[in-house]
Amino acid sequence: MKKSLIILITSSSFFLSYFSRLAWSIVSTYSSLKPNTIQDSLIYSLFFIGYVIVQIPAGIVSDKVKPSTIAFISLFGLSITSFLSGIANSIFIEYISSLFMGLSAGWIYPVTIKTLSITFKNKNEQAVAIGYYSLAWPLSIVLAGIVLPRISIEFGWRYSYYMISILSLIFSISYLIYLRGIPNEGTKSKFIIVKDKNVIIISLAGFLFFLSYWSITLYAYKYFISLGISSYTSGYLYSLLALAGLPATIVAGYIIRKIGVKTTLVFFEFVYGLLTMLLSAFFRPDLLGIVATLMGFVRFVITPANSTAVSFVGKEKAGSVTGFANFFWQSSGIFSPIISEYIILNLNYKDLWIFSGLIIIVSSILYYIFLKI
Repeated sequence: MKKSLIILITSSSFFLSYFSRLAWSIVSTYSSLKPNTIQDSLIYSLFFIGYVIVQIPAGIVSDKVKPSTIAFISLFGLSITSFLSGIANSIFIEYISSLFMGLSAGWIYPVTIKTLSITFKNKNEQAVAIGYYSLAWPLSIVLAGIVLPRISIEFGWRYSYYMISILSLIFSISYLIYLRGIPNEGTKSKFIIVKDKNVIIISLAGFLFFLSYWSITLYAYKYFISLGISSYTSGYLYSLLALAGLPATIVAGYIIRKIGVKTTLVFFEFVYGLLTMLLSAFFRPDLLGIVATLMGFVRFVITPANSTAVSFVGKEKAGSVTGFANFFWQSSGIFSPIISEYIILNLNYKDLWIFSGLIIIVSSILYYIFLKI
């Protein structure tokens, strides 16, 4: 099996799990169901509740069961739930589909990181492979900003979910065809990971980072629209939050190798926090575009650094460590919409970006003081 094909399939799988949770943040603007801010936040939170529930079980099972089996079931479930979101005729159905979409998508990250840890044994080779794999993050945001507004306006918002459903089905089958020979290579004791201080720090600091990051990802498009910027231009600005992340993700592995994973997390998170606060200072599309572009580059050096950190700490327990850490990272998605909704309704977007930036800086400080890698 060519290692490049394994990277392609695993990264495409994660692209779909990430793209599916981004979709509503844009598609809801055009939905005939006309959700309000509270309904939007509930749909986001329900996705993350489902996603978080399966994280630790997904990590443990990833160390016991063949990765291809888990990935197939997860992507097949994502296909069904995406289709359900597309045909939904009420907000209540969207609540149900969002919850089960999260339950399906939640398995993908642990099992794909486990697959890469099995395939790439050398740490330096593993860091570079995870860098390429992590292209799924920025690419999903870039394409969400460019593709979803256009599909929603020209064809209808439901077709965005139909597209996700079809792609998820295709890649679920690819695991049975191409990756079924990869073994599990697990260990028996999994819960000892909670005694590792590095795992706890990565989980806690990551929770704070993602608490703010989800506010940016889920509400940036609506923020741009609220400034009076057109739908397509707002979509392009949203894409810029990740566009520079495409080259950043590729070089991230080499940056991590050069300065170390801890230094990478500390420095780039601190800068990302400052840039987040700058969103509150500009209102012109050109200036927002500059800030968004810089955020895209910095953000997607952080992404592979997170994945590399859990991979280095986890070693042969990479699936379990990833599931444990990602449980806390993604649980932030339950609280982030609620906090964001409160700040938006009672204060404004400016205060949301300042609050989010400060929280990210706190995360950077925690890594600096406590992480030992």
